[in-house]
Amino acid sequence: MRKTLLTPLIACMVALLSMVWMPAARAQGETSYSFTLMGPNVSKAAATIPGTHVKAGDLLRIVGAGTFDTSTGAVSGGGAYTHVNFDGTVHGRGVWTVKEFVSFTPYGGPNPGRQGGLLKIIIHAISTSEVAEFTFMVQISSLINAPEGAPAEGFTVWGGPSYAVPVFGVVVSGRTLFHLSE
Repeated sequence: MRKTLLTPLIACMVALLSMVWMPAARAQGETSYSFTLMGPNVSKAAATIPGTHVKAGDLLRIVGAGTFDTSTGAVSGGGAYTHVNFDGTVHGRGVWTVKEFVSFTPYGGPNPGRQGGLLKIIIHAISTSEVAEFTFMVQISSLINAPEGAPAEGFTVWGGPSYAVPVFGVVVSGRTLFHLSE
């Protein structure tokens, strides 16, 4: 019971602390954003990944938030995750933190608080249920003002050399949002 309560508490603390780590002063012309994974977002593994615990049909459920600046590459954030086996049993839980900004394609939106876009970040995940750590690229997509052909709303996880292998590459459900802070 204690571990069940501790994981969301740690995730909330990481996400809140990450918001204050973003530098307050920005040079003119720089654009900063925040992102929110609204409720649990779920993605599925389409294939078994040899040499890992990931099997076809496994689900990854994440929550979290963060901030990033497209001019400086400054980024922070984090949250919690749960890896659910294809048979419905929980494989593991843990927390994740953002380590690196990769790219952001803004789609715009009706106001600064509701923006669409495609964010790619490198995250570091630490299991709280076993001794394990992982580094992946996460793609977060919000479809507000999205062009035709944009990735589905939610998140996907990529690994392998140059982060080219979809680990949890099929969005099952999710709502995401970017907020512009110019």
